[in-house]
Formats: sequence, structure tokens, C-alpha cells
Amino acid sequence: MTDLLLIPRFVPCLAFFFAVLLAREVVSFRRILPAKYILTPFVTLSIISFALLSASSAGFTRYTILVTAALLLSLVADTLLMAEEISLFRQGVVFFFLTHLCYIAAFSIGYSFQPWHAAMILVIPAGLVLFYRRLSFPSAVMKLMIVCYMAAIGSMCFFAFSHLGAPWDRQSVLLPAGATLFFISDCILAINEFGGGVPHSTVLTWSLYAPGQLFIALSCFR
Repeated sequence: MTDLLLIPRFVPCLAFFFAVLLAREVVSFRRILPAKYILTPFVTLSIISFALLSASSAGFTRYTILVTAALLLSLVADTLLMAEEISLFRQGVVFFFLTHLCYIAAFSIGYSFQPWHAAMILVIPAGLVLFYRRLSFPSAVMKLMIVCYMAAIGSMCFFAFSHLGAPWDRQSVLLPAGATLFFISDCILAINEFGGGVPHSTVLTWSLYAPGQLFIALSCFR
């Protein structure tokens, strides 16, 4: 495997990611909304740059194209969800649902069932059902949307963790880690929206979500 730090422009991109994320977290905590609205998309754009950087050195593979598409859909969702003056939560959920469909298509490339995957088939849905029962939804439409979304993110996690059984490479480490951080950040978002609220939820959510997305983008490097 190529040493990522030796790839041209990798270190500046990584420094930019951490700088923008830190600035975004500070202004979000202090509720400086104009700065938050400017910086939030730049965090995701900085993550997209890693997928494009991997393509510039190794070319666009089906995996890289799907991950890049997922990140672009995430950028739309992030932009919708960051607004505090109006609620665009439903629209954001739709775009994140599409994000997970792209991730499922990417992570399942070359998938082969292993006996231990049966445990995930039982554990992941059971955990999602238990979590779902703790939430309170304002309408039947929202319930249906969240059920569909949970099915998508659960499937994404399944295929991400399926790489644990593969010979060691970046994907076998980065995908389970990225999926876990993404999943936890979504749980916090759901609790904030449907479970009574979480103080400074946007700061906490992005402290997990952004690194999770970064890990997934870095999995494009071989």
C-alpha cells in the first residue's frame, strides 16, 4: 500500500480538513450562524478532495465513483440540515438515504458471504429496532422515512463491517471505523430530533460524522 503522507497534496488537504472542521465546531458552539453556514459545506468539500485525489493518482474506479457520488449527495444533505431558521430535515434525510445507497453499492463490490455475517444480520436490525422504539415521531410519513433510512444505514454498516473478514488493507480498517462514526452521529441527530434533544448536538454530531466520512474517503486509496 502507498504511504498516504507521501502522496502529493495529501498533507495540505488533511491540514485544511482539520482546520475547517475545528473552525466550524467553534462557530457552531458559539452559534455564529453565518460563519457556520459558510464553513459547514467546506468540511464536506475537503473530504471530497481526498476521493478526487485518489482518482488523480490511480484513476476513477467504480468504487471511487460511487464513494464520490455518496459524498456529493452528503454535501447536499449537509447544506440542507445546517439551516436553523427553517426545518429541511425531511429533505436532508432523502439525500442521506441516497448517500447510503451509493455506499452500499460501493462497499458490496466483490462481497462474499461468510458464516459470521449471520450474526450481523441478527444484531444490526435488532439494535435498530430497539433504538427506533425510543424515538417519538410527529407523523406517519416521518415514521416511514426513518424506517427506510434505518434500513439503508443498517445495510451500509453491514457491508462496511463485512470487510473485516478480508485480508488486511485500508478498507478492512477504515470502512468499519467510518461506518461506526457515521452511525453514532446519526443516532445523536435522531435523539436530538425525535428523542428530547441533545445540547450542542451539531457540534457533537460533526465531531463524529466528519471523521467518519473522512475514513470512508480515505478508503479510496489503495
